[in-house]
Amino acid sequence: MSNYPNMSYCMCENTLLALKQVLEAMESEGPMFLKEMNRDELRAYRSLFEYCESFLTMAEELDEEAERESEYDGQPDEAQEWADFDPDC
Repeated sequence: MSNYPNMSYCMCENTLLALKQVLEAMESEGPMFLKEMNRDELRAYRSLFEYCESFLTMAEELDEEAERESEYDGQPDEAQEWADFDPDC
């Protein structure tokens, strides 16, 4: 991962902050957000859209795989542990 712009331990945090910035600009500027972009920015915007679609697909697949693996290893995942938690015990 040495050719990526973020260190692996903070790439999700940095990307989240950058995506929040984009979403805030989209919300505040409305249609002008796209109208004010140059050709390179529009190309990057379209690529970002495609990467977000890929991210959602891959994230769903990874979640499903992790869920299947947790079923096989006999260890309940953390969400299931909280769902099963009974504070009266």
